[in-house]
Amino acid sequence: MRKLFYSAIVFLISFLSIAQSYSGKETDNYSGITSLSFNPANLADSRFKTDINLFQVSSTTSNDYYAFNFSELFNDASGISFEESGMRFPSQNNNVYQNLDVLGPSFLFNLSDKHSLAISTRVRGYLNLREVNGNLFETLQDGDILNKDFNIDMENLNGTAHAWAEAGLTYGFVVMNKKNHFLKAGVTAKYLLGAGGFFMNSNSINGSYDSVAETISANGDLSYAAANSTDEDDDFDFGNGSSSIGGDIGLIYEYRPELKKDRKLDSLALRGHNQYRLKLGLSITDIGSITYQDVNIDTYSVSGTVSASDFDEDFEQGLEDNYSFISNTQDVTVQLPTALRYAIDLRVDRNIYIAATGAVGLNASTDPYSNNQLNYTTIVPRYESRLFTLYTNISFVEYADMTWGAGLRFGPLSFGSGSILSNLISEDSQAADFYIGLKIPFHHRLKSKKKKNKFKELI
Repeated sequence: MRKLFYSAIVFLISFLSIAQSYSGKETDNYSGITSLSFNPANLADSRFKTDINLFQVSSTTSNDYYAFNFSELFNDASGISFEESGMRFPSQNNNVYQNLDVLGPSFLFNLSDKHSLAISTRVRGYLNLREVNGNLFETLQDGDILNKDFNIDMENLNGTAHAWAEAGLTYGFVVMNKKNHFLKAGVTAKYLLGAGGFFMNSNSINGSYDSVAETISANGDLSYAAANSTDEDDDFDFGNGSSSIGGDIGLIYEYRPELKKDRKLDSLALRGHNQYRLKLGLSITDIGSITYQDVNIDTYSVSGTVSASDFDEDFEQGLEDNYSFISNTQDVTVQLPTALRYAIDLRVDRNIYIAATGAVGLNASTDPYSNNQLNYTTIVPRYESRLFTLYTNISFVEYADMTWGAGLRFGPLSFGSGSILSNLISEDSQAADFYIGLKIPFHHRLKSKKKKNKFKELI
């Protein structure tokens, strides 16, 4: 399992994989239960009587080391070489971020006009790899490297990979509903079930490689641990994991002036319509942690001169054979990727909106046992209706600068990418994503029964 972790890290640094994300979709008032992941207050006074999620898949990948020219995939996909088609931006402190979010069977329903409940299931995975010496990694990619001398210099290396499942209960309620001002709140309580994690940390490793003697001289430290929730085949098993409690909390304010010019707005069926001119949202998500008991932590004292050939076959065995280490067993508490999320949504016309959303990670990047939310800000102009929503989004993403994408919701189906347009026109894309989801929505009426009956009488 540890060897697999090292292999995964090398792969993620070397190649920018295609991933998936909800980027931009969270602004849609008809996104339903998906929007609760960003702010649980979205549950109250929603456009739905009931919203049943069948599946939603989301993931995000971003790094500041490797960039790929995706346009070459359309020119000659069979002849693509990631080595030749990509660009590298090595530095002393490169970073990699990746997450996976699968929203399983979930549903929301109303208790009354002011109170609503939702039950959700999710499976999630996060990888944060921080302060990687990209210059050193670039040197190691040289096929003739063993015939050259080079220096080793790494500081504050930190890597955390973690997977867990969630079962959530969300309660949303209306706090205030005055003439032009509307305030609602929401809270999600989560039962967390850990699948396990891998952790790698180093304060510093400094040294050099001697090509004549084929030896490595180094001084520093390296520790890694595996919080195993695995079955007998060494695969993730949620049934063997640790459990805990977590949660989200959020508020949404809406400015609701009288929309007299909107002739389609039925005053007797307001819950079927968006009534705001301006909406402001603020939330804190992924509050909590998961503690794994009796985790074995190996800490190596990397000191001295050793033969480079000792690491050819098995890196882990090379460490054990050449460096002294201390094996310590202790409980490890892994922090969830706690984030402060914000949203501003302006209704320009009946179906035309422009929104700005974003997130700021609240965990310290130096914490050896935590995941961090990627910092980003997204601008999303969109056309939104009950039948479909079409949007484009421009995002400013940590590690990847700017991305440009688009998405579509048509009835129960939604799909899109927060970076597909920028990836098509850019020669150095450092992020990629795609999402898809299917649900069964039951909306509130757009017109009241009273008006429908009057129409029948005229006929």
